[in-house]
Amino acid sequence: MPEIPGIHHVTAFCDDPQENYDFFTNVLGMRFVKRTVRFDVPEKIYHLYYGDEHGTPGTIVTYFPMTNMPMEEGMVGKGMMSSVGLTIPEGSVDYWTDRFGEHNVDYTVEERFDETAIAFTDPDGLPFELVTGESDIEPYTDGNDVPEEHAVRGMFNTTLHSNDPAGTMDVLETMGWDRVGEATHPQAGDRIRYEAPGDAPCATTVDVLIRPNAPQGKMGIGTYLHVAYRVANDWEQDEVSDTLRENGYITTSTKDRDYFHSRYITEPGGAVFEYATDGPGFDIDQDPENYGEELKAPDWLEVDVERIAEILPPLETN
Repeated sequence: MPEIPGIHHVTAFCDDPQENYDFFTNVLGMRFVKRTVRFDVPEKIYHLYYGDEHGTPGTIVTYFPMTNMPMEEGMVGKGMMSSVGLTIPEGSVDYWTDRFGEHNVDYTVEERFDETAIAFTDPDGLPFELVTGESDIEPYTDGNDVPEEHAVRGMFNTTLHSNDPAGTMDVLETMGWDRVGEATHPQAGDRIRYEAPGDAPCATTVDVLIRPNAPQGKMGIGTYLHVAYRVANDWEQDEVSDTLRENGYITTSTKDRDYFHSRYITEPGGAVFEYATDGPGFDIDQDPENYGEELKAPDWLEVDVERIAEILPPLETN
């Protein structure tokens, strides 16, 4: 099977798009890469993308703001992804804890494996961490006040709170990822760490969280929808799908997401895994220097983008 060298992106649900934008750009200092629409309900829901300067796979966090659609508040728990780690350099922990204090962001600090993790939540209560680690991603500092030496450098990991840890680990091993460690916490549960093959610049780690007595998660605002893994192109995506099917996992047909192509499975532990191609990329409809400035939708969707922009909730960007 072709290499799956890391995480491509993660997607979650939020409520207010303006609050979401302000947090990720003004507090975390990430770039607003793209504003488009959820293709199945384009007149109701944005699809917002944050990442590094170029929208590199492995740096992207995306959201569906559900302001115009009835959706209850969710609960993060077993059977879903429970956290995403964003990479920060060694020596940046004090900077970020001070910054969170200035912005009234609650946080806790934990040491595990060989890193320090600062746990916090977004405005809708979705769990994130800033994790000290290595990354080859160049920091994005235009338009924010985060110093280059402390800036976020893509994703570090995702945490999967599995209903079936053995099943989740079997999928990761079928994908060619290696089990590399285990950490135990008396309250937070056991973590089994997996690393991707290859030399992707970031986002090469997945932790499987084992907490048998924890409550089940409930999908809604403030929860993750899926984690996407990188595949190079459509041909390699087909090969990955064939291998997963040969091992008993049901994959969807290919979905055109305009900036990448996707297939999905629901892994035995309950989380949704996506396999997303590295291209075509975010520059197919917008010059990189103008990322995020205008609402974009694919030509094949055949919608009036200007009319939709008037219907969707207002979103003021810097």
